[in-house]
Amino acid sequence: MLRQKFLPSALGNASVHYMESLYAQFREQPASVDSSWQSVFRFIDDLIQTDDPAAVGTAQGGAAAALRATLLRRYGHLLADLNPLADGDPPPVDVLEAFFAGQWGLETDPDTLRRQYTGTLAVETAHMTRLDRVQWVDERLSQPWAACSDDVLIDAWRSVVAASEFERFLMTRFPGKKKFGLEGAEILSVVLDQILTQAARMGVEEVVLGSMHRGRLNLMANVLGKPLVDLLAEFMGLHPFPEAPDIPADIPYHLGYEGTVTKGGRSVRVRLLPNPSHLEAVDPVALGVTRARQAGRPDGQSGNVLGVILHTDAAVIGQGIVSECLQLGAVAGFSTAGTIHVVVNNQLGFTTEPDEGRSSYHCTDSWKAVDGLILHVNGECPESAIRAAGLAVEYRQAQACDAVIDLVVYRRHGHNEFDEPRFTQPVLYQAIDQREPLGNQLEKRLLASGALDPQAARDFAKQHWKQLDLAFEAAGQRKQRAVDQAGEPGLAAAIEPVPSPQTGVPQERLLGLLEALAHVPDGLTLGDRLAKQIRARSHTEQGVAWAVAEALAFASLLAEGLNVRLSGQDVARGAFSHRHFVLTDVHDNRRYCSLNHLGAGQGAFEVINSPLSEYAVLGFEYGHSLAAKNTLTLWEAQFGDFANGAQIMIDQFITSGACKWRQSSGLVVLLPHGLEGQGPEHSSARIERYLQLCAHGNLWLINPTTPANYFHALRQHVLDGQERPLIVVAPKTLLRLPAAVSPLAAFCPGTRFSALHVSPASSPARRLLVCSGKIAYELEDHRQAHHHPDVTIVRLEQLYPLPTDELRALLQNHPSADLVWVQEEPENMGAWPYYDRRLEDLARLAGCAHPRFRFCGRPESASPAGSFHSSHAQDQAVIIERAFA
Repeated sequence: MLRQKFLPSALGNASVHYMESLYAQFREQPASVDSSWQSVFRFIDDLIQTDDPAAVGTAQGGAAAALRATLLRRYGHLLADLNPLADGDPPPVDVLEAFFAGQWGLETDPDTLRRQYTGTLAVETAHMTRLDRVQWVDERLSQPWAACSDDVLIDAWRSVVAASEFERFLMTRFPGKKKFGLEGAEILSVVLDQILTQAARMGVEEVVLGSMHRGRLNLMANVLGKPLVDLLAEFMGLHPFPEAPDIPADIPYHLGYEGTVTKGGRSVRVRLLPNPSHLEAVDPVALGVTRARQAGRPDGQSGNVLGVILHTDAAVIGQGIVSECLQLGAVAGFSTAGTIHVVVNNQLGFTTEPDEGRSSYHCTDSWKAVDGLILHVNGECPESAIRAAGLAVEYRQAQACDAVIDLVVYRRHGHNEFDEPRFTQPVLYQAIDQREPLGNQLEKRLLASGALDPQAARDFAKQHWKQLDLAFEAAGQRKQRAVDQAGEPGLAAAIEPVPSPQTGVPQERLLGLLEALAHVPDGLTLGDRLAKQIRARSHTEQGVAWAVAEALAFASLLAEGLNVRLSGQDVARGAFSHRHFVLTDVHDNRRYCSLNHLGAGQGAFEVINSPLSEYAVLGFEYGHSLAAKNTLTLWEAQFGDFANGAQIMIDQFITSGACKWRQSSGLVVLLPHGLEGQGPEHSSARIERYLQLCAHGNLWLINPTTPANYFHALRQHVLDGQERPLIVVAPKTLLRLPAAVSPLAAFCPGTRFSALHVSPASSPARRLLVCSGKIAYELEDHRQAHHHPDVTIVRLEQLYPLPTDELRALLQNHPSADLVWVQEEPENMGAWPYYDRRLEDLARLAGCAHPRFRFCGRPESASPAGSFHSSHAQDQAVIIERAFA
């Protein structure tokens, strides 16, 4: 059994006399005993709180009694009465149970500790590295339990009955639809309600909630206050966004909800985020939204915005995103002052048994890495569930650290209402089938105690069903009106071009910003190489390089009162050692960021070196962008290739969130790209994947080749009012290429982002070379070196939306030219698979004599790039020569 993995091997053969003698030896000479016993005895000393060896033998029953307490705190959760399906059976006898039962001859009564650590609420603290947190928990647990009043238990009963009736109603009215209901875990409605109530009492004003699909509809209806008519109409098939009927939207149990609830006499704003079927993917999004909402509050009030995330047992331990998110909890730039997690522990995955789904004893062991308070609760004990909810909120508010409630329940149906779990878990479901519903159990208790009147009990269920029936009738009428008013279904509206805003900045202001960027404060000593690089920022005679243009874009927006947040791996210096946004003193590591010293009234600038994560961090920044509307939020992949570690975030949220949920994001994703002979994992941002995900203006995808165009793109993205993600195919080689600089005039008023960059022939064009990215510079060099004045080189700076008008006008001006698409990526990658037929169609419309474009690039490949620089250089030269042949 998993239990045996966690038992101290020495206990079975130990005796109280041996323990006493070993402890006495430790007191005389600590190093003389084994290191594992040293840690145990040091903990005992902390518990006894005495340095007098003579007092040890009598204090609190001596060392053995202290050891008993230590082991109860450390291992009591293994013996706790947590499983509602165990039906009161004691846990298997093992060494620890024999020890706790007094078989060592100890006289100290352990009942108090038993109640605290091994009842229907069990607590884990042995993993905590901070003693103050352990002491906080011990103090709370040592306080007498306040018995739940009849009123509290009746409220809990009402919540459970409302949850049960809701599920029964949906099963009755919608017998053929999946709902991923809450049956078997109705106690979750009590727990969530108590979390909100206790949080409100402690000053929380906003709650950001990320949740799985199990029980989602039920919680929206019965805890979060979504109007029943709206919920049922959507479940009938009414479009959730009638103002935008052309978007496909999502299924009801993936949708979000935002509203205000009154808990504990106070109003709390609750935002339930939409989520896809990808388990746990919403977690970092919830953290990012929470952080952004906290940032909008005065200093010291971040705790007034609380993040709550709901999980299920197999997902929470099986999905790596959970561990990634936990590691963000105390990291500067990502911390949310603690998150409360609730695990709906079904004791089963889809059909996966616990010992098939994890190696740890509990599904919550990931929280041991972050000093999280771990609470295990029997899901059929409302008193313990209520107390756990209160403890979790108190711990978060007091310690600014995560707390997790492992709510041990069961799943009355299969993975969904139509799955048959008895195929794979027949014995488990025999026990579940015989289990009386929690609502019935609670009702019998309350009736027996006289706290609940039998007629009132019957009336409550009837009244609740009547409310559901009335809402169902009204929802049906609303659905029918929508059908009657709907016209013929049509295609989504075409993308309407939006005039570009004025993104140029007066030269005088640019020069002032450059001086600020080049400033090194007195007393800050830099290395010679870095000092020279920083001073050069203000020298524009040779043009403005890429890193300076980026800094200028940020500085200009900050000076206008907007905020800027950039995160990713090594972004402060830049993975290619080009940014140096944070200057570090060579003597004492003092740091200075010039972008935070531009002048009064400027916006806030954050540059954050993130943990080594793509999935969680990109999800966090996406969530941040949803809530921080006055902030330019950017995430940079170390190399564009590495973004595939976050592909779920890209596919399920960034590119489709607006389409499914009308969830608008202005996130900027920077993807360094370019084949330079550095191998398959340091070359390709996979342009083809992003183009494949483009539709109906959902993204802005650019591959800028000049610093000025990048500058204007960042400013346009913020200023044009179109809230959509910006994907930047960012450079590596161009960061230091002497030709890839822009004159200061290219940043001034009258200039703006250019979707197309044309380097015209000096005579009528014999050939049009259309390309995108850094290969344009190699084509330019070859044209000049080999005298091809009749070749025009066209750079596509904007890959999506397709710059149709500009391309068609260009093609109309060269109706007889040979048309060639040039790229360095393999033929099955890069922009070519997307542009192939689209370019041909444009050429036909433009009246070109030979509308079919010829491809010039590397042949098809399963890998995006090779690993040998010499071979890369030869292949690149062949592509360039073929383009002009």
